[in-house]
Amino acid sequence: MLPYASYLRVYEPFQALSPELRGSLTPEEWAPRDRSVTLAAEQRIGLTRAVTSSTITVEPGDRSAVYVLRREGRSFFCPVDMPLRSWLSMTSLIDSLGTAAAGLIVPPEAFVLADEQFLRWRRDNPTAVPHIRQATWGVPRTWFVLVVEDERTGYDDGCGASIRYRARILDARRRAASAHRTLLEVIDDTDLLDELAGLGSWLDSFHDDSWVELDYAGVARVLGERLATDQSARDIHQALDAITRGDLATAGSAYRCFEDRWRIVNGFERAN
Repeated sequence: MLPYASYLRVYEPFQALSPELRGSLTPEEWAPRDRSVTLAAEQRIGLTRAVTSSTITVEPGDRSAVYVLRREGRSFFCPVDMPLRSWLSMTSLIDSLGTAAAGLIVPPEAFVLADEQFLRWRRDNPTAVPHIRQATWGVPRTWFVLVVEDERTGYDDGCGASIRYRARILDARRRAASAHRTLLEVIDDTDLLDELAGLGSWLDSFHDDSWVELDYAGVARVLGERLATDQSARDIHQALDAITRGDLATAGSAYRCFEDRWRIVNGFERAN
């Protein structure tokens, strides 16, 4: 498991999946599986594409891997959505670097091919959104808005200890909307407000009976001994509650605790 990525996943009930995916799932795939195997396969695809070819493809190819979650006697599914995520990553790269700079990394003809492939795929999947969001060298602060400390569990995938939170999507939506209303009244951080609004819109794309999972995954290893005392979700919600009460000193203190914990992890991105 790569040490620098964390994940936010949405698991939907079977009836909410695309007809193509529903038809491809075998009875064996309804059962929970070794999640580390699915994650390792997902990461391997990304690394292989990065180091072996300068060609970008968004063609779906074989059936995507699917994470399976059992809750309350039912199965919920989170498709890896690699074609769509690949396209979104490419457009993000172009937005951040500019077309000219991105062209130094990937040949322009590869962008044209990916455009054609994605448009063809999008015609067949007009409403599809990725079930997975990925972050590197940390966990975005807005993700912790969606969960509370009681929803946290520890696990060990064989590569080391890590943490995940699981919340009903209706609870996650409510928390995101509440945080946005609270912060809108007291801060002028446009990026943060846009990030929260975008997160809420993303959650609105899924079935009401879904589950949200925040997974530290390999990032937990970079936290080291701080993992045992981590309470990031509690820090964020304490800050929001304090803002609601008008206690900005307490809010600032709680948020500084959060920032101090993750500053070292964030710093690894620029270490090499």
